[in-house]
Amino acid sequence: MSDMNENTNPMSVAEPLQPAESAATWLDAVNQAAETAAADVTAASADLYAAAQQAQAPAAAPNNVFTLPTIEEPARPQSARAAAAPTASYDVTSDDKLMAALSWLGMVLLQIPLVSIVLLLAEGNKDRPFQRHHALQSIGLFVAAIAYEFVAAILFTVGSVVTLGCGALFLWVLFFVPHIMAVYYAWQAYQGKEINIPVVSQVMRQQGWLR
Repeated sequence: MSDMNENTNPMSVAEPLQPAESAATWLDAVNQAAETAAADVTAASADLYAAAQQAQAPAAAPNNVFTLPTIEEPARPQSARAAAAPTASYDVTSDDKLMAALSWLGMVLLQIPLVSIVLLLAEGNKDRPFQRHHALQSIGLFVAAIAYEFVAAILFTVGSVVTLGCGALFLWVLFFVPHIMAVYYAWQAYQGKEINIPVVSQVMRQQGWLR
């Protein structure tokens, strides 16, 4: 009976216990692992901080960088219209503008620069620079127009013969080119502007007839 009680009572059998040294060893291993992990985290944080500081620092420019030389923009030429009709630098009155315009219109209406000749001979007008400028220019255009009309007549005749008379319907405009130019220059003179006739003004300046 006593043997049955000893076999059936579980409390009667003593289970072996783990020694205290095993628990202490496990705790030491855990502490060492925690310290190693903390050291790794600290080292990683230091590396990240150093990398951030290096990224914020301005990069030094290399010494062998080639820089393009600065090219200055060239001065832009004046427009053809501005060069053709510059504003007079001296004082221009309303009478100067009117007389200068009449020097051009008189050549168109009278077919001779009579008004221009009067302006160059009259005491009160020949000393006015603006009137003198346009009077001389109109006479220069008149002389050039004589040679031009001769060439235009040849072109008109040849063009009419070659085209069997059809070219005459269009080539007659050639004879009115000097008149159109004179009307345009009269308008410029009335606006108080000087004018430059292509080729004619250059020749007159070379000869000393025009300033």
